[in-house]
Amino acid sequence: MRSSNFAILGSALLFSQGLCGNKPIAIPTPQPDTPIVPNDLQAFSFEFCFFPDYAGNKSHPNEFSKNLLANFKTVTGVQPTVRVGGTSQDHSYYERDQEENIRLIYTNPNDDQPAIIYYGPTFFESYHTLGNIKFFHGLNLNQNRSIQRLQEAAVEACTSIGPQLELFELGNEWNMAWGSYRGANYSELDYVHEWNRKSAAVKAAVQKACPGPFPGFMAPSFVQRHFMKEWTTEEVFNLGFDPHNLTKEISYHNYMGANDPATNAPVDWDLQYRLMNHTSIQEVLAPQIQRAKDLAHLGHPYVLGELNSIANQGITGETNTFGDALWLVDFSFWAGANNIKRLHFHQGLDYRYASWQPILGKDQPPTTRPPYYGQIMVASALGHSHNARVVNIPLKEEIESAYAIYDEDQLSKLAIVNMQAFNQTATGTRPSKEYTFEVGHHRHAKIETLIAPGSDATTDVTFAGISYDHNLAMGKPVVLGPNKFVTIENGVLRVDVSDSSAVVVTLY
Repeated sequence: MRSSNFAILGSALLFSQGLCGNKPIAIPTPQPDTPIVPNDLQAFSFEFCFFPDYAGNKSHPNEFSKNLLANFKTVTGVQPTVRVGGTSQDHSYYERDQEENIRLIYTNPNDDQPAIIYYGPTFFESYHTLGNIKFFHGLNLNQNRSIQRLQEAAVEACTSIGPQLELFELGNEWNMAWGSYRGANYSELDYVHEWNRKSAAVKAAVQKACPGPFPGFMAPSFVQRHFMKEWTTEEVFNLGFDPHNLTKEISYHNYMGANDPATNAPVDWDLQYRLMNHTSIQEVLAPQIQRAKDLAHLGHPYVLGELNSIANQGITGETNTFGDALWLVDFSFWAGANNIKRLHFHQGLDYRYASWQPILGKDQPPTTRPPYYGQIMVASALGHSHNARVVNIPLKEEIESAYAIYDEDQLSKLAIVNMQAFNQTATGTRPSKEYTFEVGHHRHAKIETLIAPGSDATTDVTFAGISYDHNLAMGKPVVLGPNKFVTIENGVLRVDVSDSSAVVVTLY
């Protein structure tokens, strides 16, 4: 049985002429170079081989996924952008005579991904089941047997997806190709020559089959990993990458670490110190933020075309918990405040960090998972504004964060994240922390809380008193509890935020 008390527990906002000994925090204002954060900051990346599981087909569309995606349009006014790609795109081969939409060949039945994928024309039905969504379609850079086969795949994509095809992606994480797809001596220059040759072939075939402007590419889709030989996007462009300017968005991938059972830290420790930790988030995002600045002269948006918490599909007991949702909230706001334009959170069937399980998988039924609620919170905070700007509010502890959200130059909302771990099995009263802010002329506020029984919880999550669970209404919003509406006096807002929870404060 769910309790709507969770929605109320997360925030108790008080108002008073006194400050109870706490000096209120002054809220920073946007600077001239503070970027506008797009409405579609929250986006998705579906593993190529599992896209039909998420989307279904024309005869059996996945209504659960469609509902979950539609919720973003409700809160922001725009549908989220979807990339279809990932590691499996470079193991996927288009077969124009194949009747099945997709065939998956596994080396071992319990592997997270198939070793080889064959897909036919009916695969593309999945692009027409989720609503009016813009898609980025992944192409296999790995195949060398036939340029014609690559061209056929691209032509089928442009003719079948039609105007919903926004961009192509040619190859996934090819800064790890040496020793994997190619020999150990495969270099950045080898990659540049191969990508340039094959991208030109794709463009030629698509322009012949699909009149109109060529969509272009998101590229180079490298991954930031701290344990491997690093290729740099800057050097790739210096070596002559994309001489015809087919790239429309600079795409990089990001993970906080990797799942390695031999070296993984205990999940409780890792959840607190790697994910639910503002300092850790800042450190991991710092190279991405710098890279975005270094490449700004190219004039392309900088996006994280694939990301999530822990690579290799996540860690059970860590990335499928509510603590992961709190990480996602802080990560998203920090990225958006620092001019990263879109965040494509990666999804796959049975993945341990997925925002939802779309169909019955390996003993896992369809369900909405905690990370989805974090995405909805961030999207709701940005709302329908076309001029939202996010400014970090510095706090003292590394397990807390706060952000001011402006509509142009007007302060409209606050977001506060208390990432102090709280386990659902703990006894006694759930601790909380009081925050006080100077909010100027504002006199009223609405408090929307992201809450669950604990940071280790995998169910019973709500945001703003709303559940999006599969079992309640197939991902449609179901109100379980009220929000708080309060009066602010003397321009000072005081908010109690429970450990392992977050709030959005809308100011009036």
